[in-house]
Amino acid sequence: MNDMNLHLLHDEKFFDPFAEKLESLGLLDNNVFVIKECGPLKFIRRTDLVFGRLCDTELLGDVSRYKKVFIHSFSFEMYRWVHQHTFQELNWMIWGKELYESELVDFKLYEPYTKRIVRKIRNTRITLALYYRRAENYLMNIDVKKIYNKIDNVLTWIEPEYNYAVKHIKGLNAKHKEFAYTFEHDVKMLIDKFNTEQFYINAASKNLRFIIGNSGASANNHLDALHAIAKINFGEVMMPVSYGDQKYILLLKQEVLSTYGAKHITYADKFLNFGQYLDFFNRYDVFVSNSLRPIGMGNIWMAFLLGKLVFMNPNNLVFSYLKSLGLDVYGLDTINQIATIVKDVDLEMNKKIASNFLATERIDELYAGLFGKSVEALELC
Repeated sequence: MNDMNLHLLHDEKFFDPFAEKLESLGLLDNNVFVIKECGPLKFIRRTDLVFGRLCDTELLGDVSRYKKVFIHSFSFEMYRWVHQHTFQELNWMIWGKELYESELVDFKLYEPYTKRIVRKIRNTRITLALYYRRAENYLMNIDVKKIYNKIDNVLTWIEPEYNYAVKHIKGLNAKHKEFAYTFEHDVKMLIDKFNTEQFYINAASKNLRFIIGNSGASANNHLDALHAIAKINFGEVMMPVSYGDQKYILLLKQEVLSTYGAKHITYADKFLNFGQYLDFFNRYDVFVSNSLRPIGMGNIWMAFLLGKLVFMNPNNLVFSYLKSLGLDVYGLDTINQIATIVKDVDLEMNKKIASNFLATERIDELYAGLFGKSVEALELC
């Protein structure tokens, strides 16, 4: 077991592309995958790559045998398990929810207009309260600081997110390692569809078409984004809401209708496969991400690769990081300057920076270093 890595993961759709990436790099021999849930698998297709379940204590045996342990999303139900074991090296892959929506930190998720909607969803507030009470009862006899002190590395693709976690979570003194799940789309295919002609034609006629957010999740702060966009001339605003909190989506639509009417504001309610969504997405000129926490990054990268103008909430930790990469990304609070921004933005440069960041060679090197044996990592780099 000296070179073996143990991965603890949820039954989620991300499992297949992640495990298959390791498979393509020849790294399966020293990586085993254990699923946290013990019931029937709902989303994982590659069940042949599943070593076992977290409840199979005899199968896992002494966890300290593993060279590295990777917890994909360190949610509260894992605390007792971490408390009971010792590790050579413990790694936490941040997903977001377990950080930004936990009681460990006081992270602002909602802008003012969206907050009013969320407050109306009483059941959601009750569900969250039960969630945290259950966690609190579960951890009654556990020192949370000692649990986080066991973590050696925090894995996230943006260092500001790591800095936030270390600053706000008591006991967390881990180092940072760069990691990102593979971009799920073919970068070259997206680049081949790069075209800015429509963007500049619509900009000249003050007829730009906007997309707000990636889903019907309230964290997208749709209403606040719409409030900002409504101050300028636009051709259409579209909101993808094919999945998310249905009560929130209903209240959002009601609020939009009563405040702005139905003219030029549309919704994507039906599920689209990737090819359909790509063609749909490519009809628009501007992508707006108004979340305060990192979500919907696939849409942001897709926007850069396709030649779209991108606005973000300037308080999102991702915003400053993307700017540090040299990308032309703009704060939503500057949208009233869009006439100047259209002239200044370098969409071609954005495409090049995004394609380099998402390059297969770069991701392969990253994965080899994190998940490969020491000799294999050197050979693959």
